[in-house]
Order: sequence, then structure tokens, then C-alpha cells
Amino acid sequence: MTVATQAEATTTEQNEPAVNLKFSHMGLSVKNIPAMEEFYTKVLGFTVTDRGHAGGMQLVFLSRDPLDHHQIVLATGRPAELPGNTANPQFGPSINQISFKLGGLSDLRDIQKRLAAAGGDSIFPANHGIAWSIYAHDPEGNNLEFFVDTDWYITQPFLIPLDLTQSDDEIFELTKKLCEESEGFEPYTQWRARIAQKMTPFVDPAQ
Repeated sequence: MTVATQAEATTTEQNEPAVNLKFSHMGLSVKNIPAMEEFYTKVLGFTVTDRGHAGGMQLVFLSRDPLDHHQIVLATGRPAELPGNTANPQFGPSINQISFKLGGLSDLRDIQKRLAAAGGDSIFPANHGIAWSIYAHDPEGNNLEFFVDTDWYITQPFLIPLDLTQSDDEIFELTKKLCEESEGFEPYTQWRARIAQKMTPFVDPAQ
């Protein structure tokens, strides 16, 4: 095959739609698997679906959806010492953050109470315009985000502190006004429909 033919083949492959890919689950290397299991089950409500040993590792499989055997896998093998994030200590050095979607602001307040009761570290509520979030660390310092989508899109990144002592209506109105005055503002449904046109034919913005 000539160089020109190889280049044509590469271009064709790059222009072809990607396979029907959907994110499924992730694994975390941990130091103290009992402590991590306790946090993810008792504080975040995950269920242990399986456990065992493979590849020299102790494994615990966790899920919150019966359609998914596991959404998070805890696996031993994390080094005893791992340098922190050099840009911002809130975020992880390798996995920047792990994010969980919640149903509403009441859920966000509930998780804030659960995290505080469990002695959660670095709890930080944030307003991104497109979402309301709480950031916190798990027992081994992995940065977790719990978020609720808003109805609006604005250019990201964007972050200001979120005051969860305000009522739902107060937070809603403040965020709506903030978004309307920010760069790139449009209804989130409109942004999703627009961005879907840039993605593969397999992507359905309604899902």
C-alpha cells in the first residue's frame, strides 16, 4: 500500500461514524477497601453486587441500578503515597473527579447532610449555571461531584459558590437571572439538540 493510499484509508476511517459507545462504569484503585466500601454503601447508598479476587487484587463491585451489575469497582493496589493535584487540591491527581447526577435540590441538600455526618472532607457547594453541585472527598481523597442539571446552558467553565440555605425558588431565580446575563445563554434543551448534530448518528439527546 502506498503512502497516499494509507492516508486515504486513514481519512475514511476518521470520517466514519464511531461505534455505539456509551459510558458504563469505572474502577478505583484503593488503599483501604473496607473503609471505602463503607463510605460508598452507607453514605452514598450503593449495593455490593459481588466481591472476590482476580489479578492479584481484592475487588468489590458496587451498583445503584439493577440494570448495571456494577457502576463502580473498588480494587486494591493504590500506592501508599500519591502526590496531590498540583493545580487545585480539591481535585484528584489522576482522576480529576467522579460525578453523580441527582434528581433535585432536595437531594443535593440531603447528600450534603450525609457527607457532613460522615465527616466528609472539602465539602464545597458550587453553581455552574448549567448545574448545581456539591464537591467533596471520599475517605481516600478522590474528588466527588453530586450535581443537578438546571434548565439553562451558558459557556463553560463557570463556577460561583452555591448557598443551599436559600429556598429552591431563590436558587432557581438567581441562577436563571445569572444565566440570562452570561455568555452563550440558551435553554439547555436547545443546546442539547444543537450539540447532538455534531455527534454520531447513535446519539439521542432525549436519552
